[in-house]
Amino acid sequence: MSDEPSYTSGSYRMEMLKTVLRDLSLETYVDKDSKPPQPANANKPTGAEKEADKKWHGGDAKARTRIELAVGDSEMVHIIGARTAAEMWKQLTLVKESRGKLGILATR
Repeated sequence: MSDEPSYTSGSYRMEMLKTVLRDLSLETYVDKDSKPPQPANANKPTGAEKEADKKWHGGDAKARTRIELAVGDSEMVHIIGARTAAEMWKQLTLVKESRGKLGILATR
C-alpha cells in the first residue's frame, strides 16, 4: 500500500475546512493538544491569566462556529456533545477520514 493518504470527498472537505481555519488563525483550536490555559493558582488567577483564558475561549468559540457552519445537517450528529473545537474536529475526523473503521465504512 502507498504511504500517501487516501482522499475521499469527506477527508478532502476536512482539508479545506482546516485551510479556512488556518487562514483565520484558528487552526490551533482543533489541534489534539488544544486546551484552555491553566492558571498557576486555580483559586486566584492573575489578570493576565484571566485575559488568556478569555482569549482562548473566544478563539475556540469562533473555531466551533466555523466548523458548525461548514458541516451539513447530516454531519451535525457527529459533533453533538463536543464542548471544544478540538473535540468537534476529533469526532469529525473519526468519521470523515479513511483511517479508522468508521471512516472506511463511510467511504463504501
